[in-house]
Amino acid sequence: MIRKAIKFIGIALLLYLLFCLATPFIPSLKERSIKNQIHYLSKILDGGYDNTLQQRFPEGKLFSNALLALSVIEYCDSNQKSDTEYAEIVDHCVMRIQSQRATQNFNKDLNPEYGIFYCGWSNLVYSRYLSSEIFAHSQVKAEVIAESQKIVNEITQIQCDSSRILRSYSGGSWPADNLIAISSLKDETLKRNWIESLLERSDHKSGLIHHSDGEPSIIRGSSSALLTYCLDQSGYEKIAEYNANFQSIFIDTYLGIELVKENADGSNRMDYDSGPVVFGYGASATIMNIKAQASLGNSRSKVTWAAMNTIAAPINFCGKKFYLLKQEPMLDLFLLWGCVEL
Repeated sequence: MIRKAIKFIGIALLLYLLFCLATPFIPSLKERSIKNQIHYLSKILDGGYDNTLQQRFPEGKLFSNALLALSVIEYCDSNQKSDTEYAEIVDHCVMRIQSQRATQNFNKDLNPEYGIFYCGWSNLVYSRYLSSEIFAHSQVKAEVIAESQKIVNEITQIQCDSSRILRSYSGGSWPADNLIAISSLKDETLKRNWIESLLERSDHKSGLIHHSDGEPSIIRGSSSALLTYCLDQSGYEKIAEYNANFQSIFIDTYLGIELVKENADGSNRMDYDSGPVVFGYGASATIMNIKAQASLGNSRSKVTWAAMNTIAAPINFCGKKFYLLKQEPMLDLFLLWGCVEL
């Protein structure tokens, strides 16, 4: 009896692992995964979980709502979906992004108002939403249009004479936040000049853009993965060369799985941006790289996502999917944002 029970458990575990690994390669499984994640994440954010994330991370409320909104928009665009259900989810995210609670950790006196982290991520949501078919079903059209135009006007005015790195917060500037804002704009000349300004300020011999403006010679895996994605989305002409440099410094491949070092020297230094770092490989860097490489057509992004999907122990039933027993929803959001790109 015990042998049969062990055998049954072993077969069930094997099937579970196979389903997890197969998810990005089988359209119906990937569709189910995305829809159930959207359903779960929208429910918990509607229930106020973004306020809990705000207590754990300085930008938790803004960031969580931006990632969910972007995931929904990109999913609908790639699958030619246009209905009120998904528009309502994005509308709720937009209202929370514009709420006083979302802006309270940002300095209103910065230029642009609230700083480039807030403006960059919020306008990325607005610009993607404005160009999406589901925007026709939005109930907050006026708010989206007005806020997007306000941000674009402020940035254009600031950068009209010469491009500069804009501050994320009162205490400093991060190039990745600037590039998020760049990728949300339509002015090609402004985008090109701003990117060149970021590249020129970096002192790293690789030519990769630095992590923090206060340390122009230091590059990091998590920010470099995000920078690579944003450069591709911004139409940077030398993106293939840039990505090759990024890969040569930070990425190691095992059985088709791309693991990304957080620090160029392979050390285990970590902070809020990096997430856990194990044997030199960063969780945030590896997961963000899935998005970056998928946008560039790298087929290994599916293999890496499949591995991360399995390691994170997904539970997917009753129309909901979550990871790590609901303990780390930011992981859920980043894996969802990566999956819609595959």
